[in-house]
Amino acid sequence: MTKEELASAIAKGLVDTGVEAGFDGISCSTAGDYPSIGCSQWEGQRANTLLASITGGEKFIGRSYEDISSSGELDELSQLLDSPEGQQAQQAQLAADAMAYVTVLQEIVSLDQSYCLIYAGMWCPTSLITVKTFLQHREDDGYNLRSLDVLLHLFSEQYATAADCAEYAHGYANRAQETYDYVSGLDLEEYEG
Repeated sequence: MTKEELASAIAKGLVDTGVEAGFDGISCSTAGDYPSIGCSQWEGQRANTLLASITGGEKFIGRSYEDISSSGELDELSQLLDSPEGQQAQQAQLAADAMAYVTVLQEIVSLDQSYCLIYAGMWCPTSLITVKTFLQHREDDGYNLRSLDVLLHLFSEQYATAADCAEYAHGYANRAQETYDYVSGLDLEEYEG
């Protein structure tokens, strides 16, 4: 598959599975009092860039999660994100993000199977650098990154600890299985030109 085809499959997978969130998703970041928004749970400047591209989004730029919540505007922000314009803006940003994911992940020599790269790419919204480092270390340790089953095991059993968030181990294990189920069921011919 080409980079564009891989990126398209990753972006579609994130939207179809909702493993990050739906288009209307809003939560408080685990890193501080600011919102994580949309289908890729964008935060900080990336969230502000997304909001700036949606009519009416400027109202929420730079505000804390607590401020938006306490002012009763979470539903308004959610509806804005889920509007046709909001969905289109998210899909455009997700497409650009997914191209970056593919470019970085292709630096890992043995991550050269399309299903495996798509699987790994669907983890990149958690942290592109963390995912790359995690997989690079596992490759160095001799794990077969050409096996979707191996990736399922690695992300299910080791990623939460490697990402320094062991408190989310159960959630990451569920995400690992859900992502595996989705990717293993793909017909990659639909992406190929």
